[in-house]
Amino acid sequence: MRPRSIAIVGASAKPGSTGSRVLANLQRFDFAGDIHLVSRKGGEIDGRESVTSLTDLPPDIDLAILAIPGAGIGDAVAGCVERGIGAAVVYSSGFAEMGAEGRIEQDRIAKIARDGGLALLGPNCIGLTNFIDGTPLSFGVQRPAEIAAPAVAILGQSGGMVGNIRLSCAARELPVSYTISTGNEAVLSINDFVEFAAANDATRVIAVFAEQLRDPQRFLALAKAVRQSGKQIVLIHPGESEGAQEAAASHTGSLVTDHAVMRTLVTEAGVILVETLDEMGDVIELLLRSAALPKAGPAIVTESGAFKGLAADMCARLKLDLPILEGATGQKLAALLPDFAHVSNPLDITAQGLQQPDLSGQAAAALLADRNVGSVLMALMPGTQEFGLKVAEAVLPHIRGSEKPVVYTMLGDSSAIAPEIASLLHEAGIALFRSPDRALRALARLHEAGRYSPVTDRRNDAVKIALPDTSGVLPEYLGKALLASAGFTVPAGRLATSAKDAVAAAAEIGRPVAMKAQASALSHKSDIGAVALGLEKPEDIAATFEAQVQRVAALPSKIALDGILVEAMQPRDHELIVSARRDDDWGPILMVGLGGIWIEVLKDVAMLGADSDREAVLAALRGLKGYALLKGARGQPPADLDAIADTVARLGVLIRANPRIKEIEINPLSASGPGEGAVVLDALVTLA
Repeated sequence: MRPRSIAIVGASAKPGSTGSRVLANLQRFDFAGDIHLVSRKGGEIDGRESVTSLTDLPPDIDLAILAIPGAGIGDAVAGCVERGIGAAVVYSSGFAEMGAEGRIEQDRIAKIARDGGLALLGPNCIGLTNFIDGTPLSFGVQRPAEIAAPAVAILGQSGGMVGNIRLSCAARELPVSYTISTGNEAVLSINDFVEFAAANDATRVIAVFAEQLRDPQRFLALAKAVRQSGKQIVLIHPGESEGAQEAAASHTGSLVTDHAVMRTLVTEAGVILVETLDEMGDVIELLLRSAALPKAGPAIVTESGAFKGLAADMCARLKLDLPILEGATGQKLAALLPDFAHVSNPLDITAQGLQQPDLSGQAAAALLADRNVGSVLMALMPGTQEFGLKVAEAVLPHIRGSEKPVVYTMLGDSSAIAPEIASLLHEAGIALFRSPDRALRALARLHEAGRYSPVTDRRNDAVKIALPDTSGVLPEYLGKALLASAGFTVPAGRLATSAKDAVAAAAEIGRPVAMKAQASALSHKSDIGAVALGLEKPEDIAATFEAQVQRVAALPSKIALDGILVEAMQPRDHELIVSARRDDDWGPILMVGLGGIWIEVLKDVAMLGADSDREAVLAALRGLKGYALLKGARGQPPADLDAIADTVARLGVLIRANPRIKEIEINPLSASGPGEGAVVLDALVTLA
């Protein structure tokens, strides 16, 4: 990131060549370090002597730019290692993004670099530019800029997307500290540069466009540290659709992980996740122009009664709570506004604003002073260019220097406004938007971030249990025994190995009973008729035992039956599915949802990090479409929500404390009324 000496391997005097473009960038930035050139022909290039081989370079050069075709990269990387060069940038394509053969060659080159201590950026990237220290290491045309804090660092595998975000920031007059394209990430990854950028004082925001986050658990740890330091990561991560997954694989050789898992865990780590490039730019702007994240909902000032209603609808869709104003605020506003104005949030100042250009500013100042208000959005008609400028100049003294975010929105889409307005607002630290929809969406992201609270350190709540030496899927009776040892409630029951034993077990437990065939290979027992419920008579219990044994024996695949589980029947109250699984990349994650049609058809589930506590689970339950059923609907009794939440949170504790557990699925979990608990009716446990 701060090389004192650079070698351009593949230097050329040919106009437009990669090597000449890199050299032109370094000269444009007045790079103060040593520049060495390596070219096949040797001789003078742009007034500098070149050598024909890496071996002719002086030792211990900080960085080499390998501006050569992919076929020569392996030898060049080996040459860098031999000369003691510290880092290399590889622009060439034709590696992992091309398929298996390209990945093999990329892995070979990466091993040479790692074994030789060479910090390699790329391949298949456009390099990086360090605007703070004046170091462009990219073949795209770069121009120096004086960077004032706070600034944004822009990271991504895709050079095109990094460039797009940089252009968006430039158009908004936002300072950029670093642009870094990591390409295929053979050695260095986005994580390395997140850590670097976070340590820079001028950088307040780290914008990441990631087609894949390699070593996701390191990214999550970095994200939490960044957030706790008062800085923000804004992330856009395509890959939700099949088409996006295919594009990522062909573009940068990425391997796509479960998008829902990613979305859940990065949000819980404090990352602001956005969905579009427009939203990325909008959120960056608000973060750089706002002194702090809002801790309460927004107030909206407008001159249009119609927009007032529209804004309220938009806020409802965005789950952006509009606070109720304090009594003193209402009195201030009533004194400012005409008698026919209605004081509310959103606030319509009426057409009186045409007579008093600073009226919206006075109203905004009153709202900013309200303790219930976390930010203010002003949505004003532009009028003529002259009048729009007059209003902005009159409003600015009332909102300048606000510690709470202020968003100045001029309606009218891309209609002409006085060009001075943007500069006036930006100098005052206020964002200018032309679209109220985009302004509110970006503001909603800030409010979500403002509500973030880091998960408390729960390392001491571990529930370590003895696990069987076997691996793979455990039969239900062993899975339930495991859960019982960890404090979960399971029905009374035991394994029977004969019809006589089953009858005795039922007598001990108390009839009626349920009977289920047990074997590791019988994950879906009901599909083969190996589940029977509500059995009362001893002769029926004996007959059911024999029938289930025969059904399993008749299966085409030979299954070794452990026996038949005989259990006390349980009331079928509210039924949920609860699971914990260990994602190969992201680590453990929890899921909870209503059973039956709610999960099969409506996919009505919530996902949470495995360190979620009871309150986090209760909040997730409230977000389910079927939550009204859990609260009690149409005369049905409510469920024991605390017991459900405790079960889910305990499952997270269990999987975090026992790394050999790959997955636990409780389906169904039966929850009775408040204070009556929740019982594990069936469980599938998989061990590594």
